[in-house]
Amino acid sequence: MLSAHLLAYTAQCVAYAANDGQKMIAVVSVALNVGRDGLGGVGPLEVPPVWMAVLVALFLAGSLTSLTRVGGRLGRGLVITRPLHIVSAETAATGAVLGSWALGSPVSMTQSITAGVVGVAASEGARRVRWQSVVNMGTAWLVTLPSSMALGCLAGLAMRLL
Repeated sequence: MLSAHLLAYTAQCVAYAANDGQKMIAVVSVALNVGRDGLGGVGPLEVPPVWMAVLVALFLAGSLTSLTRVGGRLGRGLVITRPLHIVSAETAATGAVLGSWALGSPVSMTQSITAGVVGVAASEGARRVRWQSVVNMGTAWLVTLPSSMALGCLAGLAMRLL
């Protein structure tokens, strides 16, 4: 089981690196292009290897610091996990993230692994899942996108007024 976990986790890391690399480059592109033409915006950007290394290191540091917290929440809050669940969820999340990456649509790392864990537990029966926790998390995800858009709009308007 350990070798299966290591293989699945390695594949998951590759998938997330491909997926989240797009997000990091987009954020840097916006940050570096603000104010160049008075309007800001995203244009073609070549990220030097040194900057990419720094961004990847920051991403890895952030990921590593949250592993215990996220893992604990998944293992206690949504389902009671077993090693087979983790390997299966990692494999499922890897497939979902790579599929999304291939379409050019980066997805959330947390959402894909959480959905994988819930799916694996549900395959053993609906009673294995704490559905109220799943509903709470789903509600939070549904609220996040429109809230972020609204706050982004307000921030953009505020910046124009300054």
